[in-house]
Amino acid sequence: MTHSDELLAVCARHTRAENDDVVIREAYLPYVPPNWNGLLVLAEAQNLSERNGDYVERLKALDSRGRMKRLYAGASTGVAPWDDGSLKLAVESAFGADCSQTAVSNAVPWSRRRDDGSNANPSSEMCDWAVAFWKDVLPLLRPERVITAGKVAREVIERADSTGSICRTSLRLPSPQAMSRVSGMFRKDDLLLRYPEVRRIVDLHPEWKASLNKVFYACHAVSCASSDRGLPNKPVPRTPFGRS
Repeated sequence: MTHSDELLAVCARHTRAENDDVVIREAYLPYVPPNWNGLLVLAEAQNLSERNGDYVERLKALDSRGRMKRLYAGASTGVAPWDDGSLKLAVESAFGADCSQTAVSNAVPWSRRRDDGSNANPSSEMCDWAVAFWKDVLPLLRPERVITAGKVAREVIERADSTGSICRTSLRLPSPQAMSRVSGMFRKDDLLLRYPEVRRIVDLHPEWKASLNKVFYACHAVSCASSDRGLPNKPVPRTPFGRS
C-alpha cells in the first residue's frame, strides 16, 4: 500500500453515515504538493452552502475516491482563504515559505448547512470527528509545522496532537468581516512600510490582489510567527504527492 493509499484508507474509515448531518459524507485528503516543504496550513471547513451548489453537484458526480481527493481536482483547492490569496500571503510573509510547496486543507473535513441552505459552522460533534481523523492522518503525514487559521482549527489540532509533538502556529481566521472591523484603523501603505516581509511578498505576487484586509492579516501572521519564523533546518524525508 502506498502512502497515498494509506491516507485514502483513513478517509474511507472516517466517511460519515447516511444520517449524519453533513453535505458530503467523505473526509478528504489534504492537498500536498510533490515538492512539499513540510508546512501544513489548515483553515476551518469548506463552505458547501446552497450558494456553492455548483461545486457541491460536481462533488456528488464524483465517485467516493474522487470526493476524497477533491482538493486535487483543479487549479484552485477549494480552501477559500487559501485560494483567494489571504493565507498564501500570510504564510510566505511569516515563514519565508513558497506557497506552491506548502500543503493545505481544512481542520474539519465535512460541512453542514442550516435549514435555509446557508453555511453552518462545524458542530461540536463534527469537531470530535475531526480530532479522530487527524489523530490518524498526522502520524502518516508527519508535517514539520501545522499553521492553523481560526479557533476551530487550533482546537482540533491541539486535541489531535495531545502530546504536543508537532510544532504549531495559531493564526486568527482571515474572515473579511472580522478583519474589516480592525483593519480600517490602519493605512495599507503604512503597514507595508512597517512590515517589509509583507511588502516583499506583495510585490512578488500582484496576482493575489493584496487588499488592506489581506495585508493586515499577513502582518498578524508575521507577528505571531516572530519567534519561530522560517522552515525547520532538517526536514523529514517526504513521500512524493501529486495529482494522479
